[in-house]
Amino acid sequence: MVLPHRTAVLPDSELRRYARHLMLPGAGLEGQQRLKAARVLVVGMGGLGCPAAQYLAAAGVGRLTLIDDDLVELSNLQRQPLYTEVDVGQPKVEVAAARLRALNSTIRVEPLVERITAANVLELARLHDLVLDGTDSLSARYLLADGCHLAGVPLVHAALRRFEGQVALFPSGGPCYRCLFPRPPPPEAVEDCATAGVLGAVPGLLGSLQALEALKWLLRIGSREARLLLLDGLAGTVQRVALAQRADCPLCGESPTITTPTGELLACRPGELAPGELQAALEGPAPPLLVDLREPWERKLVLIPGEELHLPFKQLAKRQAELPRERELLLYCRIGVRSAMALRQLQQGGREARHLAGGINAWLRETGQPELIY
Repeated sequence: MVLPHRTAVLPDSELRRYARHLMLPGAGLEGQQRLKAARVLVVGMGGLGCPAAQYLAAAGVGRLTLIDDDLVELSNLQRQPLYTEVDVGQPKVEVAAARLRALNSTIRVEPLVERITAANVLELARLHDLVLDGTDSLSARYLLADGCHLAGVPLVHAALRRFEGQVALFPSGGPCYRCLFPRPPPPEAVEDCATAGVLGAVPGLLGSLQALEALKWLLRIGSREARLLLLDGLAGTVQRVALAQRADCPLCGESPTITTPTGELLACRPGELAPGELQAALEGPAPPLLVDLREPWERKLVLIPGEELHLPFKQLAKRQAELPRERELLLYCRIGVRSAMALRQLQQGGREARHLAGGINAWLRETGQPELIY
């Protein structure tokens, strides 16, 4: 998409505000006018979206749309310094929009308190010149990849874990996210911040790198080729990897089969129980024994009703003998990561069990209750 070209001189206040941009080779007045005319969608206002949106707003991107349905939680403040203690319980996008407007009153910031879905991703992508992916779920990442490619809009992706992370630029014509990750990894290989932990400065670095890639694209400076940046926070290194388009990619390959956005790649695997099947299983003639793998403090937030055994995941290896062999075991945690890993351990030891796909959060969604956010 070609951004509108503006010939009008910027107001004196904006010339002073963006003076450091105006001095840059390849940017200058024309580049600043491009930023002012640009429209960027930021999906997810967490550890990645916060720094990315702040730098885009400060740079003078004319229109920012923020989409996220989460509320500010106390545990967010460790890595999302756009929010403060008084914001706890408020919608993230509304708080963020107010802060960004205070940072730069010359831009337009629109908050959307909702999730990105198969029903809205294509329309939202088409309304923007570039999309930043700050989500923390696999289904949302594939959904954004599909929507952006089908809409012809470039995508700047990021993901993180503990002390490391990645940032990738996917131009509108490919290669795409599915070229890099043709299939989702198994659930036991996926850990979010709540499960694996993260040093707060790591998403700050990655979100800033996302903003840098976005600004270069909008300014039309630097390479326009797809690339992957790998950050190792402990080693203090960033490695650049070139990305190639896969001929067999179902989205951008020679014979694409994906024609509408979809996030439905995480279907239940053998040994998994879908959240919608849980109640029927618990009310059946031989209900399973629920095995709660969460930490004691997590159990104070919510429990799944039913006969259960509490066995924290960290103690599983030493306490497997406590698990009865005469009952079917149904393992669960918050989002299904620890339970998938536990299932694998039990299966390797010759034990039969199942785990709740998506964890207690998926069950809460299924029953119309608010999810656990921490």
